[in-house]
Formats: sequence, structure tokens, C-alpha cells
Amino acid sequence: VAEALRDRDRFLLVTHENPDGDALGSILAAKLVLDQLGKDAVMYVPGAAPLPAEYKFMPLADLRRELPEDAEERVLFALDCANESRLGEGEKALSSAPLVINVDHHHDNSRFGQINLVVADASSTGEILRDLMRELGVELTPDVAEALYIALVTDTGRLQYANTTPKVLRPAAELVEAGADRRRVLQS
Repeated sequence: VAEALRDRDRFLLVTHENPDGDALGSILAAKLVLDQLGKDAVMYVPGAAPLPAEYKFMPLADLRRELPEDAEERVLFALDCANESRLGEGEKALSSAPLVINVDHHHDNSRFGQINLVVADASSTGEILRDLMRELGVELTPDVAEALYIALVTDTGRLQYANTTPKVLRPAAELVEAGADRRRVLQS
């Protein structure tokens, strides 16, 4: 996945319809990371339903709800999406995209990408992205840290579910140290 991200320049970041904090945090973190790498990345979430109100503080002004006209020319980078049917209109771009990268933590992921990074024992897609960032050697800025923290705490029930292991707590602490506003995230 890291090699594909380094080698390509234009991306369509997609996640599942009716997104939760892992989906939104992951897509935002991926956008910020690709921006650091000098890539052209567009975020897209299918559907017309409003985003969950608890995430209104997230900087998602650039998030599109309709596919960009050049969607089929961009690498489709699917995040936190167990199968292609959850991509809504984004599913149209699957067949025409020059490459499909699928990063997810759901054990029942259909592995619809040409490149699949599915880590079923990860707590969240955000956790996988943090590991990917290390591989890419990009900076963990406060904005990236907060997006990843949102992803992590959402899918661990605010660090209370059984999937809250020491492997989750270490990056959670690292993300807070890097500038994630724990209070804002948890009070939203």
C-alpha cells in the first residue's frame, strides 16, 4: 500500500455510506497524509444523509457528497469499507479506476481491491493507517493525530470495548501527545 501511495499522484478517498467516526477520521487522516506527500486527493462519502452531528467539529469542508468528474482517472482508495456495495455511487468508480486500494479492519471484508490491506484484529481502520504512516515516514501532525484518534476511539467505544488492547492504548497515548484534543473528541 505504501508503495502504491508513493508511486501514484491522484486519489479518490472513499468510505462507506452513513459514516461513523472511524470512517470519517480515516478518510480525513488519509487526505492529510496524502497532502503531506504532495498528492492530489479528493474525499468522497456516498449518500445524501447528513453526517453525524457529533463529528461537526471535524474539518470536512472539502468532503464531497457527489463523485468528482474525474473519478475514473483517480486511484480509488477505500477506507473502512467492508464491501463494495457500501460505497454507494462510489461503486461506479471501482470498475474504471486505474487501481483500487482497500484498507479496512472488518473480518468479513470482501477484498474488492487490487491491493487489500485488511487487518481483522485491528481495532479500527485508523489504527491501520497509523501503522501505514510509519511506513510512509510522514509527520504525525496535530490534525492527523486528531483524525486518527477519532477513528480509534469510535471503534473501541471510547476505549471501553473488548478490542481495547495494549496495542490500541499505545497509539491512543501517542495521538494525544501529538496534539489530538481528547476533550473535544470525547465531548462531542
